[in-house]
Amino acid sequence: MIDVKAKINSFFIFNSSFGPKEGQELKRVLFFHPNQISADARKNQVGLCEAVVKFMSTFSSGPCEALQTQSKRYIFYQPEKGFWMVLVVTIPYATKASSAIGESQGEVLNPSVMNDLLVSAYKMFKLFMGPFKDIPIEDIYSLCDEFFTPYIMSKNLTNDISNVIQGVSYLPLDKNSFFKIVCFIDLLEVTYPDFKCVAFVYNDQLIWNGLATNDMLTLYQYLVQTLLPKQVEKEIQGGAVATAQRHGRFISPADSIRTSEDLKKLVKVHLLREDDTETRQYYLIIYRALSATVCFTIDVNIPLEIETFRSLDAFIGPHLSTIASTISEQCAIHALQTAQLLNTDQKFVYFNRLNLAYKSSASLSKLIPSASIKPEVLSIIADMHTDHKSLGSYGEIIIKTPDEYWITGKSSNEREFYVIIQEKNANLKEIADEVKRICESQMKGIFFYPM
Repeated sequence: MIDVKAKINSFFIFNSSFGPKEGQELKRVLFFHPNQISADARKNQVGLCEAVVKFMSTFSSGPCEALQTQSKRYIFYQPEKGFWMVLVVTIPYATKASSAIGESQGEVLNPSVMNDLLVSAYKMFKLFMGPFKDIPIEDIYSLCDEFFTPYIMSKNLTNDISNVIQGVSYLPLDKNSFFKIVCFIDLLEVTYPDFKCVAFVYNDQLIWNGLATNDMLTLYQYLVQTLLPKQVEKEIQGGAVATAQRHGRFISPADSIRTSEDLKKLVKVHLLREDDTETRQYYLIIYRALSATVCFTIDVNIPLEIETFRSLDAFIGPHLSTIASTISEQCAIHALQTAQLLNTDQKFVYFNRLNLAYKSSASLSKLIPSASIKPEVLSIIADMHTDHKSLGSYGEIIIKTPDEYWITGKSSNEREFYVIIQEKNANLKEIADEVKRICESQMKGIFFYPM
């Protein structure tokens, strides 16, 4: 397991234009973790990164991405012009007795995982706070501290493939069940025209989406990594299913919506809905019944009335509870069929770059910890996924590790399929045949690969 909090040396955000003169260096630092680092140390770290960025700009028109020293790895990300996010991770190393030169040892976070952490952090900040450039300079320091301090402290990446391939787990339903959900959403939006449904999630799997792809991934990650785990923990501690859980309630704001004062606690988000031409600000309303969660948005310029939300509660609760019960029955049948098809010693991952669809034999769920994958295996898959040109539009790579792991990567029309098999006495043909069998049984009608 890789514990990011233990590995992170520092994480900071800076903009050189905020303190252009000598003596104003600290004004450039919008956020710095850990907080106890002295002002001089912060200036030195940021100054080094500014120098690296400037130096690299003479060789490439693209932004600087990474720097590695003997003991540290720096990952750079420029989400907006002039704004830099930097993640510094300590590399474990030891010095040989006969030499002063150190050698790296132990687990090191894969660069793609580090970069994804920065990208996800920015997208999550943008979802709730908006772009850096739109925030007044007198507010940006406090907003960055308010958001990034708890965010970085909550991150605990493990050797899980879902940290390397970030996607959305979709729940397959039969036509009748899906039609019921679509009819429910249509009826709700006709009855309450100011409310637009942007997501329907069951457990931690997406069923319906009304957002642009990138915004959907960010909202989905917020739901399954932050909001829903806390909600499930409350439900488990409550023991028997309470009336509010059966018939549903608002879970954002956290204390539900009962009075006009609760309306002031509604979260504002910056989203691009499917019918929008540009990102706009909305109130985010989240409702949950049993294991079904539905997300709505309403324009921030529309007046909010408590009676409307009470009526909405009475409307959604019974409908959502009925739908959740229907989905639960289907999930039980599907889980049984899937378990019979796959050997538990084999792990596979499917990813579609077009819609970010993700499917895995080891559950992506953040509600239930998934099976861990060895760092060496994870690193191989991360390299394949990051350098997808190696697979090409149609391609296949099979790699065998010294400890008898076989890793297969297949590519077809922006779709990727990875299989991990641990088999000591297998040969290449047997592995290829087994991968083909798994692909046909698990990806039938989804992943097409010309043979």
